[in-house]
Amino acid sequence: GAKEEVVRMADSKETNVELIDEHILGMESDDEEIDELMRGIEQGEKRLGSSWKHLIPIFIVIVGLMFTAGFILGTSSENTSSEVSKNAFVGNNAVFSSGNRVQLENEIKSLKDELKKEEKISGTMQGALKDLERKWISMTTKIAQIDELERKESQLESLGTQKNLKSVFQRDYEQLEKEFHKVEMKERETLSHLTEEVTEVKKKLEEVSGSAGAVKPNLGMADPVSHPTNIDKVNLEDLRSAVIAYRKKLEKYWEGTQVLRDTLHLKPGDSSYDQGVKRIAEKMARAIVWGDKFIIGAMGSSVTAAHDNCNYDSYERQMERELQPIFSKANVEFTVRNAGEGGGCGDSYRNQIWCLRNIIGDDVDIAHYSWTYFENEDKETYHEMFIRWVLMMERSPVPQFINVGETRSCKSALDHSGKLFDLYGKYGVNINCLQSGILKIGYPGKKWGAIGDGMHTTTRYGELSNVTKSRRDSLGVTFRNWHPGPLGFQVVSDAFGYHYTDALLEAINMIEDERSGHSDIESLARRWPEKPSVLSKEDLPPPIYCEERICNVDEPPGCTNWEVPTYGRGQVKILDPKDSMNPFKDLAKEGDKGWKKWQGDRRQLVPKAELKQPECLHLDVCAGVEITKDSGLITFRLPRMDVGRIMVCSPEGKQAGYPLRKSVEYNLEGSIIPNPQQVYGKCALVQSEWGGTVADSKGHIHLGVRVIDDQIIRISHVIAM
Repeated sequence: GAKEEVVRMADSKETNVELIDEHILGMESDDEEIDELMRGIEQGEKRLGSSWKHLIPIFIVIVGLMFTAGFILGTSSENTSSEVSKNAFVGNNAVFSSGNRVQLENEIKSLKDELKKEEKISGTMQGALKDLERKWISMTTKIAQIDELERKESQLESLGTQKNLKSVFQRDYEQLEKEFHKVEMKERETLSHLTEEVTEVKKKLEEVSGSAGAVKPNLGMADPVSHPTNIDKVNLEDLRSAVIAYRKKLEKYWEGTQVLRDTLHLKPGDSSYDQGVKRIAEKMARAIVWGDKFIIGAMGSSVTAAHDNCNYDSYERQMERELQPIFSKANVEFTVRNAGEGGGCGDSYRNQIWCLRNIIGDDVDIAHYSWTYFENEDKETYHEMFIRWVLMMERSPVPQFINVGETRSCKSALDHSGKLFDLYGKYGVNINCLQSGILKIGYPGKKWGAIGDGMHTTTRYGELSNVTKSRRDSLGVTFRNWHPGPLGFQVVSDAFGYHYTDALLEAINMIEDERSGHSDIESLARRWPEKPSVLSKEDLPPPIYCEERICNVDEPPGCTNWEVPTYGRGQVKILDPKDSMNPFKDLAKEGDKGWKKWQGDRRQLVPKAELKQPECLHLDVCAGVEITKDSGLITFRLPRMDVGRIMVCSPEGKQAGYPLRKSVEYNLEGSIIPNPQQVYGKCALVQSEWGGTVADSKGHIHLGVRVIDDQIIRISHVIAM
């Protein structure tokens, strides 16, 4: 059909020339399309391209264009020769007048010019045809290459299916677990509302039947609220009496409440204090209703660990001994965990707070922070990080601080501006400053080894008749050196104890009010569910000091800390080299020796006369995972991360991060991390945030660690956020 169309158009020379021009333009357009196609093929080759079958229609069009262009050239050439012969014949039979001769010469010249033009066009089209042929050959080669790449892609997909499925399943599990938690909280609220409705229906039925003892219809509904059994065993009046007796003892010992109140920054009458006490009271009321534990977790430096003292004399042990007998009247186990770590391992607030869940445990109700001698101008940033991460822990504990430095302004020890109190005071945030209260009653200030706090020369238990003079004098030291002594720790314990009994009295009142308004025990379970409510980032105000990407997250950082002691579950796991879920299992060698646990010597920072007492030994010990070049690749499974920040720390001092940076190779999901940085002295920053080697993670990812020289490497922390 195309051939017949061309023959018809070739009858006219002008039409023929125009047609050739149009086809030349079409060929130029086709040339551009082919170039674009070639670029697409090259791009497809890089990403394993799409199927070559999609190119078949394009190849058919190109072949058609080649055939049509060749036919046009042949027809045009024949038509031109025929036209020349015809004109020559007419010229030979004409009358050769001078005018006719000139006209004929002009026509011949015109025909010659047109012939040259058409010959030029013909040459151009022939060149275009040759170019098309070259591109046809090139495209044929590319098709063969695409076929080969497609075959390899199929092989890769087959080999990667198992690994991808595992990764997908793990990510899905993590996401489902998170969604389940949200649904569970909503369901709890729904059940609570339904229970209230059931209770109201029961009351109406009792009114209709005429008495509470009348026969009631079976509604066919099980009670959705668990029955707390402990509260029926608690005599709230006895509990209140024990609290009041303890408070009177403190008031008598301190000759009033000045020291007890002035040791803390926020005080009764301040709206932030009152709101904070109410929040602590809610937690205590829940523990009383259910007979649950009430736990305080303390993390910090050697001050928290009570170095240079008998461990028995730490503020944690003193407070536990004072308050446990009171809480026991409500069948509540009151515990204070001491997770202080001395400076010998190189730790500071900068690296430790990333591991607070593992260090103090997710089950705490109150969290203490104390790093007085380590802090500098960035303290407000880390204080806010601690506050927000604590509030987002499993039981949304209350974050509080301790400072033992020489300060008459307790506020500035937390935040010079006071903004942190304004934002977070209602969540229970407060700071206990050891010297703030006693400086107002005659304490002369810190003097190493001096006895007396301005009012007493020993602790209350140091006044007992069975205490030796040397022990009594030891208990009377307010500061051993920069570390507080037993008398100084007693100030901290008493101020916190008085504060917490403010909350305990409030808790007793809350329970009594709830019971007076509702006769059924289920009302207590609805008010204080067995599982405490959880705060999210949406419940908190925007951060003012710490970075949004660090502080405004869904959950606190994940970490495993192999130093001692820790009380919580670690979020980072070491995988067996041959574990089926270990993505680096193929890199394991038969001769690899693997890792081993390392632990340093236990510190003996105890007064000599008290060294032999087992209760005096400190809990903190430097420890970690030890690896060498012969260990092979060690695989750490990291938790889900929002930020993408990964850090590895060493227990071997304040500059132990240097060998972690120089002597260790880090493999993140198969990609080697270049140039890790030394941070916090003892740590290496493997990755700061997503966007580097691994772009994002909704589930577990894996970090391979390998020693590349003759160094012995010890790892104390692996942190992931």
